[in-house]
Amino acid sequence: MCDKLINVLNEKIARRDARISDLQNSIRPLEEYANLGWDKFKIEEQRRIIAEERCSGLSSENISLKHELATYKNQKIDQDELEEELAKANKEVRRLQKQLNIRLGSEAPFGVSTPSSKVPYKENSTEENQAKRGGAVVGHEGHGRKNFTPEDADSEICLEDEPERCECGCEQWARKQADPIAQSVRHFIPSRIENRIYYKYMHECLECGKSAVTNTPGVFSRSLHSNSMIAHVLTESYLWGNTAGTVAERNEINIGTFFDIAHRTATQLKPIFENIALEICDSLYIHADETGWKNDGASGYAWLFTNDDFKLFACRQSRGSKVPLGIFGDEKQSFILITDRYAGYNKIKAKRQFCYVHLIRDVIKLREEFPEDMEVKCFCDILKDLLKEAIALRAKDISLDVYKSEAENIKNKIMDVCLREARDPGIQHIQNIFRESTGNLFHWVLSPEIPAENNFAERGLRPLVIARKISFGSQSEQGLETREILMSILNTAKCRGIDPASFLEQILDILAKDKDADISQMLSIKHKHAQKSVA
Repeated sequence: MCDKLINVLNEKIARRDARISDLQNSIRPLEEYANLGWDKFKIEEQRRIIAEERCSGLSSENISLKHELATYKNQKIDQDELEEELAKANKEVRRLQKQLNIRLGSEAPFGVSTPSSKVPYKENSTEENQAKRGGAVVGHEGHGRKNFTPEDADSEICLEDEPERCECGCEQWARKQADPIAQSVRHFIPSRIENRIYYKYMHECLECGKSAVTNTPGVFSRSLHSNSMIAHVLTESYLWGNTAGTVAERNEINIGTFFDIAHRTATQLKPIFENIALEICDSLYIHADETGWKNDGASGYAWLFTNDDFKLFACRQSRGSKVPLGIFGDEKQSFILITDRYAGYNKIKAKRQFCYVHLIRDVIKLREEFPEDMEVKCFCDILKDLLKEAIALRAKDISLDVYKSEAENIKNKIMDVCLREARDPGIQHIQNIFRESTGNLFHWVLSPEIPAENNFAERGLRPLVIARKISFGSQSEQGLETREILMSILNTAKCRGIDPASFLEQILDILAKDKDADISQMLSIKHKHAQKSVA
């Protein structure tokens, strides 16, 4: 009985052990899964900790950004208030400027470019200048008056008469020496118009029977006015600047006839004008400038291209680059074009030399705008003196090597001033001209023949400006062309040392004999050099 009970218990124990083994086998994967979940939990826990740390940092950053946002909002409010106050201040400034815009009669109409003749109010001269006296230095013996030589005199007159009476009362004189005493006198002979009648016989050709008369010397066929008179009146008007009405009245010519003569003569002389335009391109340098010129009430411009041998005027309706391009073409040129900084010359394929006088005006203007600024004062005073020194250098009587050395030294000083750091925008603007346009500012360093300023062109335009103020310009396209042709030819002859009226008369005499004669080379620079060689 006991054994049987023991066997039952053993079986129960065996079944329990088997169950425990089965449970252990089933628990083992769960333990593995739980361990894996625990590892994942640890990883997530670490991530949570990191995230909490980051969140804490972001919270502090968020608080900081909120503070900055609040600060910016306050600044925006302040800025709006300042902008509103600025608008009110600008409005008040404009109102005060309007009140202050009362002309006192002492303003210079063109600023620093105003000529002394246009300044409405001139201050008294300084005591230093008032102390200066004109004339020669006290004690200087002088050079004496230069008498004429017999070769220079137009006529020689020998006076045989005796003096009237001596201071002692005697009226008898004896010649003291055989050789006479020469006295040079400049005598004026008033010009006058001479009315002539030429009587000419009709001739008949012995072979064909054709009738003809001899040509009247110095007169075009069927012309009332001689070539000398035409040359005289055109020179008076287009070279010396007398008005057409004054010249016509003085010489008893109808004003319409005067302009007919001018237009016809300009058409005849056009080949010379065209040759001047061709030959000026072979020059070492050319000055160029332009000024206003009216045509029949419409605004136009008069251009001048000039140097010591040429004066080429161009009266056109435009101030654009097409005018100089029409003169020089779009080919590459070898000359140096001396101008201001006007962009109308930029398309010319030639080297440029900017005018230093215009730069000096800019420097003076900057100096006057900020008289209390020490940086502006120092810069302007130094640069102005250097530019003036550069302009005056070519007038010195020095050798080429010395000139180049001094010129290079001045150039280095100018660039040193313009490469320094500056705070003032006005100084920076002038410095940028030298920094960005160095290739257009220092051609004068190479030779004393190349000027650093454009005064020659401005002086050359002055007669045209005076004519514009008196005559108010031209009245037609033909009038523009006539003026540019006649002024170019007469002024070119004058700068070559040729008497303009005599030269014009000579050309007209040639054309009177042969209307198809080639006169294009009469003012050629090659012709000038050939004449010098013959002389």
